[in-house]
This record gives sequence, structure tokens and C-alpha cells, in this order.
Amino acid sequence: MAVFNVEDCAASRAPGRLLRRLDKTMSAYVESRIAGRELTYQQWVALKVVRDGMVGNAGELARELGLTTGATTRLIDVLETRGLMVRDRSGEDRRVVRLVTTERGAATVEKLQGNVVSAWNEVMAEFSQTDAQAFVDMLARVLAVAERVAGDAPLAEVVQ
Repeated sequence: MAVFNVEDCAASRAPGRLLRRLDKTMSAYVESRIAGRELTYQQWVALKVVRDGMVGNAGELARELGLTTGATTRLIDVLETRGLMVRDRSGEDRRVVRLVTTERGAATVEKLQGNVVSAWNEVMAEFSQTDAQAFVDMLARVLAVAERVAGDAPLAEVVQ
């Protein structure tokens, strides 16, 4: 069992800091790769996770993106106004509102996905395919354990 000590978590190598910096750096880099296109990176991620079935409602989307419910509502409003996403009210219980990407939204995800993958491939170019897959596998495992320990419901099953 891995155990960190205080020295292992010096600011330059603290796992939480490294993950935050990686997320912020890559988000800004991908944003620069899709700048001037029809979406921001955050809007693209929102469409992608809804389209891929990772989230199904506004609360799950807020959690996935780390946004407040108000910011998430505004994000959904923008995507809905642009014809990329719809709120689908349940016929059985109108309080239940599912998020669904439209055909146009799904096409937009596909159109910009190459830019996102290309940005990650550029960053991962110094790593072997085995290293890159191990990196993703390890992140998925760490996330699954962190969600379990923190008491959060996992967003997707992780195959080990």
C-alpha cells in the first residue's frame, strides 16, 4: 500500500497540486487550440460528457465541471439557445430533466474532438503508448478510489 509522508508532498511534488496544475495547463492549452471556433473548451466538455452518457442532468454536469448550479444553468442555457443541447423533461415526472445533445451538438463535439486529441498527443509525444495508457489507467483508478473514499458516487465504472 502506497503511503505519502510530508516530505513526499512538498509543494513541487504534491499530488493534488500536480493534478490541479495539469488540469489548468491542459484546459488553457486546449482552449487555445479551439479558440475562434464555435465553442469554449468548457462548453465542448459539457457537450461531450452529456453525449457520451457520463452525466445525465444539470446536477451531475455541475459536479463534473466543478461549477455552481447557477453557472451550470447559464452554461446549459447558452448551449440550448445555440441548438446544441436540450433539456428533456420526463413524461412520467416533469421534475426530472435529462440533458441531451442535439444532432448539431453531437456533430460539433466530433468536429472539435480532433483538436482536443491532438493537443493531448502533442503533450504525450515524449511517452510511449504503454506509458500513456498506464497514465490514464492510473488516473482512472485514483479517481475511483478517491470518489469511494470521499463518499461520492462514481461517474463511470472503472475496469481494473
